[in-house]
Amino acid sequence: MSQIEELRAFVLIVETGSLTQAADRMGIAVSAVSRRLRDLELRLGTALIQRSTRRLFLNETGQLFYQRAKTVLSTLEDAEQEAQNAGGALSGVLRISVPLSFGIAHMSTAIAQFMHAHPDIHIEMDLSDKRVDMIAEGFDAAIRIGNLTDSSLIAKKISSVSVLPVAAPSLISQWPQLNHPNDLANMPALVYANDRSSHDWHYVAPDGKAGSLNITPRMSANNGDVLRDLAVAGLGMVSLPNFLHYEAINKGLLQPLFPDYDWSSFDIFVVYPKTTILPKRTRVFVDFISGLYGRSPYWEEIDRTALAG
Repeated sequence: MSQIEELRAFVLIVETGSLTQAADRMGIAVSAVSRRLRDLELRLGTALIQRSTRRLFLNETGQLFYQRAKTVLSTLEDAEQEAQNAGGALSGVLRISVPLSFGIAHMSTAIAQFMHAHPDIHIEMDLSDKRVDMIAEGFDAAIRIGNLTDSSLIAKKISSVSVLPVAAPSLISQWPQLNHPNDLANMPALVYANDRSSHDWHYVAPDGKAGSLNITPRMSANNGDVLRDLAVAGLGMVSLPNFLHYEAINKGLLQPLFPDYDWSSFDIFVVYPKTTILPKRTRVFVDFISGLYGRSPYWEEIDRTALAG
């Protein structure tokens, strides 16, 4: 058994926390992964991973060895990539995680441009609002919206998005007395189920005074496209990022509520794992996507003549 394969097995066991998942990632039997770990520890003359009935965890020696093993494998991968790309074309597999609605609405064109520029790169894009464990699940890069909490990742801001509460004109016509955001308290509302703070809509008035509106949802869903479409149907107001409903606003299907107020905004990032040497295809993708949308993205270009409230 080659030492490199032993290192790969060891690193995957650590990153996935499971012999079974490591075997799945390598496409081999669990017994083969176990044997590679055993051979590595026998060759080193020391244990690296402690085993209990429920979990695996590194001892102190294993922690030090893991960092060195990662560096060795990253260096090898980068050397192989440079050799393969000596002719100029990037190649290999690039695994990307993207939020569902943002990916459908705004990543297709971007990915098409990238694939045309790099035809030998094979893209695997996972569309889901679930926050994936990038290292354990083997992703090279991910698009993240909002606050970042994972210190094991490097983040590069690619754009921003404002949030606006909106409603269909037919619904707004039923509420003639809308003089202050608090007047929205009794209007039927639709909320994003994955956001724990979705019942509290915070705002800053034009005079700088901050406030919040506590709403009672008529319906919740874990997909913004569904919520937008239900809002267009007049079933409730909804507070969504502009990249989800800017077209509906510009077509007059939805109208922002109190657009002179600042409701909230989020940054959009491309993130990737910390590593000594970043594969060139990942680095090229990060540079490409970070310069694509700009500081004033097209989804913030809202037709001001459509605004009401």
